[in-house]
Amino acid sequence: MFTSPELAHKFSEISQRLSDAQGSAGSADRAAADLAAIQYRRLQEQWDAVVAEIRSLQGFSRFMLPPSYSQLQAAARNGPVIILVASQYSCSAIIVPTSGEPRHVSLPRMNLTHLEVLKKDFAREIRHASCMPPEETRKELQGLLRTVWDEIMLPIVIVLQRDLRVGCRSRIWLCPTATFTSIPLHAAHPFRMKADGVTRELCLEDVYICSYTPTLLALIRSRQMMKTRVTSSFAAIGQSEPDAGQGEALKAIDSELELVRKIVPATANPITLSGDEATRAGALDALQRNTWVHLACHGKQDHEQPYYSSFAMKDKPLTLLDIMEQDIPNAQFAFLSARHTAVGDKEAPDEVIHLAAGLQFSGFKSVIGTLWVVDDAVAKHVVEAFYENMVKDLKDGAMMDCAKAAWALNRATRSVKRKVPLEQRMVFIHIGV
Repeated sequence: MFTSPELAHKFSEISQRLSDAQGSAGSADRAAADLAAIQYRRLQEQWDAVVAEIRSLQGFSRFMLPPSYSQLQAAARNGPVIILVASQYSCSAIIVPTSGEPRHVSLPRMNLTHLEVLKKDFAREIRHASCMPPEETRKELQGLLRTVWDEIMLPIVIVLQRDLRVGCRSRIWLCPTATFTSIPLHAAHPFRMKADGVTRELCLEDVYICSYTPTLLALIRSRQMMKTRVTSSFAAIGQSEPDAGQGEALKAIDSELELVRKIVPATANPITLSGDEATRAGALDALQRNTWVHLACHGKQDHEQPYYSSFAMKDKPLTLLDIMEQDIPNAQFAFLSARHTAVGDKEAPDEVIHLAAGLQFSGFKSVIGTLWVVDDAVAKHVVEAFYENMVKDLKDGAMMDCAKAAWALNRATRSVKRKVPLEQRMVFIHIGV
């Protein structure tokens, strides 16, 4: 790739002058405003000429241009990516397949108003379900998931199977936007029997292994960073008694950490950080030194300043900004088993998905997070089943593969149906590779 420091300096200089000139064009003096406008147009022409010159260099043809479709399609290398779009005009999906042109899927039975109502209904029913006995059927929640299946995911699955020939148990990635980010799309389920009255209809987790990605580029970057082979090391970080004001005591954290430590193979060199050692500084150090992390603690989303969303440690919160400012190029996988002090503090049940996505942006290629509060008593069942699937069929001396996490989570949530109520199974999601 050719480089030109002189051209780079010229581009920076003109860009700065162009930025400075924007304010001058708004002068109240008509003559001064006209002169400023002329100067601004000249600078714009110079900027365009420099950009054109840069694009003529080898390796810079897409300089200052958005990624092309062929570049974005790299996100679908291991399975299609489904972008869900909601606006006042319509709700629809765009499927980016492994090869070929994108497919548009209309969702005629869904509109923005309906989607907003669905979002509020989920928040209400998840709160309600958390107060119900574990063995009681969550009929209202099942009804909402049936709506998600019939009106959102079924039209998409039909195109995937009929037109794109995406086989059963293949991986797919969901990329929701706007209000769709508050809907548990991965848990779509018909909850009804087939016409024969004997067998039940398949749900989304029966048909495909679902992951999420905040953007196409985030998935592409994670895949590119996976090309570097690193030696696995595992840190289980937990804080059951954070400093005052960060949340109530969590009784099951220490037993969860011990459970994880016993399952993770010795080849991953597992360590545990808890109690007085699980401070902000201690957690940051563990994140830098290890490629795999299991984080069990209170999680708090800051909607006003997302970078200050945090994990409760012994002394002070560990923020996303703290993590992003560290150099963690070898980060592979994070399991975010974050608890909340209360259910439904916000109108939408989307608190921790942002923490999980934030960890991916920080460098973790594969992340498991939770959409709402995790019940301290039942989380261990999903955690145990997940790690058992991660090490299943692992040969002596072999390393765990973080690209297997989505499959392991799918298997885990399906295997604990008798132990874990519906809202606590569907709370876990996978983000990334």
